Amino acid sequence: MSLSKLLGVLLVLSSLSLSLIAQSSNNGKAATYKCLPCGHDCDKTAYDHPGMCPHCQMNLVDVRTIKFRTIAPEELCSYIKAHPNVLLLDVRTKEEFEGKADPDFGTLKNAINVPVQELEARLTSMAAWKGRDIIVYCSHSHRSPQASWFLSNHGFKKVTNMAGGMSVLKDRSCAK
Repeated sequence: MSLSKLLGVLLVLSSLSLSLIAQSSNNGKAATYKCLPCGHDCDKTAYDHPGMCPHCQMNLVDVRTIKFRTIAPEELCSYIKAHPNVLLLDVRTKEEFEGKADPDFGTLKNAINVPVQELEARLTSMAAWKGRDIIVYCSHSHRSPQASWFLSNHGFKKVTNMAGGMSVLKDRSCAK
């Protein structure tokens, strides 16, 4: 058997094993997977296996691990106004946050910048935020769902992802 065929067989067996493990941990029911919510129609598509969303390329995760909410960009500024203590977490790079990247989508007033790449390393220093209402955002809602998922699976209880990101925010009254 050629090496490529052997690798193909191993890949199929590996996928089958993951599916059986998911079923046994789910009392015989197959796990359901969805992409981390990105704000597009693919958020509603369910799969029976992990992998990547064929539409937005987000990771497919077990739906039981998606514990955060999503807010539409057109609701954001009014929500912030009604909830002045909400913590606004910008997970873009420092350059994007400071407006030094091209394009510059701006940032939200009073936002805190913790790049998604640094979340795990800074988890301990962020522990005081676990009970806070947090809205996570980025430029296009690719990094913020990942950050929201990570935070909500590490004890942060009130995490909300802003769908679409700063690139689609039309009401700029809550932006710098």
